[in-house]
Amino acid sequence: PLCEMVQPSGSPAGDQDMLGEESSLGKPAMLHVPSEQGTPETFQRCLEENQELRDAIRQSNQMLRERCEELQHFQGNQREEKAFLMQKFQEARDLVVRLSLEKRELRQQREQALKEVERLKTCQQQMAEDK
Repeated sequence: PLCEMVQPSGSPAGDQDMLGEESSLGKPAMLHVPSEQGTPETFQRCLEENQELRDAIRQSNQMLRERCEELQHFQGNQREEKAFLMQKFQEARDLVVRLSLEKRELRQQREQALKEVERLKTCQQQMAEDK
């Protein structure tokens, strides 16, 4: 395989030529290619394979960027929905508290009204007895 033919610099020395190329970091990358395999055809195959790999990486990176944007959009929507639901939940909780207080007040008013009705009945009975 091709990956076995090209060795990084610093590997055990053999009958090798040096090829200077740009690495992905923009720094020269020196590769050792055995002389008997350093033919123009091998070099061309390496260039083509490198280009295919670069294209595959670009495509993969583009797909990752798109998925990342989709995920960020989804997360943003989730945050908005959560905030909306939390607001509605708080509104519902506040309404329950308000209605509970109102119910308590109405019960107190009813109790007062019933007491007043009883008082008036008692007064009315006393007035009827006094006649």
